[in-house]
Amino acid sequence: MPEKVKVLTSRRAFEFQPDDLRLSLLSIKPVQEQIQKLFQFQVALMATPMQTFGEVPPIYPPGLVFDMGVWLSPEQQLIPIRFLHFEQNRIVIDVAGPSTALIGIFEQLQHFLSQLRAPDGTPAVGKPERVLDYSEITAHFPFLLKDFFASPLRKLFSSLTGESDQSKDLVIVPTFVVQSHTGNQILSSAYNPKEPRAFTFALREGTQPAERIYFSGAPLDSEAHLSYLNQLEEVLSS
Repeated sequence: MPEKVKVLTSRRAFEFQPDDLRLSLLSIKPVQEQIQKLFQFQVALMATPMQTFGEVPPIYPPGLVFDMGVWLSPEQQLIPIRFLHFEQNRIVIDVAGPSTALIGIFEQLQHFLSQLRAPDGTPAVGKPERVLDYSEITAHFPFLLKDFFASPLRKLFSSLTGESDQSKDLVIVPTFVVQSHTGNQILSSAYNPKEPRAFTFALREGTQPAERIYFSGAPLDSEAHLSYLNQLEEVLSS
């Protein structure tokens, strides 16, 4: 089991059919103020959200950006909401905590939005057709990153980087980014650690290699992410 596990970020996107998210209604000041008050957001803007789960098209209204709010869980735990973004066909919620908090936050948001109707009588927000997850976790593991390589490769990279020279205090520090593509897909980027559908594993910034504190980003909710990290440790330990 990994030690010193910290869930840094859990992010979820709720994607809607075209015109099931009525941005024009959601962008008016009274609605903005109610959403801001609902989660005590420090920032509330009508603006283009940053790209998280895909392209954010240039439209008008551009979208809604709410930053740094809070949600009180049933266990009376304060959960920081890093941001809540409304895109053309997507609502994205990001918390500094586990993915389970995202469920309660979205349910509370849905309860408020269900009371809104567009001028044509249709709901301001329909039902999401797809949900996407992403999470970031840091933890201490017993293995070294070079353990990802088979023995012949470890020896090769050790000689190339100078790690095999005992007179030098050097270690191999690779970064692993795993993405899936169809066989005939043209790659837009062969290396993109910010890609939300990629599995990223690397040393945690601000730590020393000897500490063996690693950063992991994955297109999974935090619970599934922890399960994957447990399996990763089992594979490398064996």
